[in-house]
Amino acid sequence: MESGLHDQINAALVKQAMALIRPAQHIALLAHEHPDGDCIGSALGMAFMLMALGKTCRVVCADPPPRNLSFLPGIEGVQQTLDDEQFDLVIALDASEMPRFGSVYTRHQTFLDHAAILNIDHHIGNGGCGQVNIIDERASATAELLVVFQQQADLPLNREAALCLLTGIITDTSSFQFTNTTPRTLEAAALLMRHDVIPETIVQPIYRTRPLAQVRLQALAIDNARTACDGRLIWSHATDETLQAVGATPDMDDNLSGVLRDVEGVQVAAFFKNYGDPTTTRLSLRCAEPYNAAKFCQRYDGGGHARAAGATIKLPLNEAMPFVVKELQNMMSGA
Repeated sequence: MESGLHDQINAALVKQAMALIRPAQHIALLAHEHPDGDCIGSALGMAFMLMALGKTCRVVCADPPPRNLSFLPGIEGVQQTLDDEQFDLVIALDASEMPRFGSVYTRHQTFLDHAAILNIDHHIGNGGCGQVNIIDERASATAELLVVFQQQADLPLNREAALCLLTGIITDTSSFQFTNTTPRTLEAAALLMRHDVIPETIVQPIYRTRPLAQVRLQALAIDNARTACDGRLIWSHATDETLQAVGATPDMDDNLSGVLRDVEGVQVAAFFKNYGDPTTTRLSLRCAEPYNAAKFCQRYDGGGHARAAGATIKLPLNEAMPFVVKELQNMMSGA
């Protein structure tokens, strides 16, 4: 075991988790709706470790993975349904509650409400949705927590699993730039790199390669941006019409809030989007200290991390955006 990674999870929890895993032969691994690199990388990485033990695994996500993750091994097998529900164990990853798994939960609620569930997550405020819950809010990513679990449980780790898990860590730390990066994060990444995984394999498709339509979407979002609080607050939006104007697809808005956050002087960046359903607006929020994105998004039953979080607001864009912006202004003014 790596000295910096063992004894990080309560030994009793690891024992309880393995008591669920060992007898299970058919395992479903759930990634949350609107997937990102951490939930997909964690689900695929855990699946590869379990398949090395002879388990049959299925990775399930309500929405197809974004195209910039197409390099991940096994991603072509990610399904949007549990099909026959013939699973001995469900591993719920990178989410605070079962509804976060979207249509997978609503379609299979009866099964999931009675299934044996192992919940592994790092989000703030996760009380646990499983019979066994391994939750560590200090972890930069669920993938980091899975590396710690792998070390303590002595699970097999191959190159495919390592590549998927390093993807989760890199995406949730923005290539180790965010303040959630800790010495343990770097130790976990170093361990994964020893399995012949090169970070550039991940960084190139996720951060450096952009379709022209996505670059145009980013430019339009910046052009539409507005500011308040002496430039410390910035926000922008996109609709179906915005996408059509530049020939973009919904998945191309990834990290637009992060792009806005990079503007000089900005402490809080909000990106609003409204696709398909005119009555619902999704918020992506990025905050610098002392502001807490997750705490703010919890007002709307959302969540995430202190520096990055999101929420779904049951209002049309023209109502949701001014309402939330006003709330952000109040937060930043100390009201």
